[in-house]
Amino acid sequence: MGIFYEQSKMFSGENSGTWAGGDIDYYGPNWRSQRRKARERDYFTCQDCGITEEEFGQELSVHHIIPFRNFNGNWEKANQLSNLVALCEYPCHRKRHSKMNK
Repeated sequence: MGIFYEQSKMFSGENSGTWAGGDIDYYGPNWRSQRRKARERDYFTCQDCGITEEEFGQELSVHHIIPFRNFNGNWEKANQLSNLVALCEYPCHRKRHSKMNK
């Protein structure tokens, strides 16, 4: 069955139950500054598990609470600080995305 699914792509891409429209490569011209502001506002600390960037060993991810794609390209609204939260990439950011896809 695994070979069949792989060859037919029955459960991949748009055919997957967790498909959300593919990756978004560009979050608008203010993304970098808003991302930095969100991390600063959240004291460089994951808002789910409490790990700091120093403990994590890298910059935290910044997650759109309401998905960026829901704003139909309106990056000004999508990137408002009230819609952004700092999270460690694993496991917290990935958990947020897996909850959205169920």
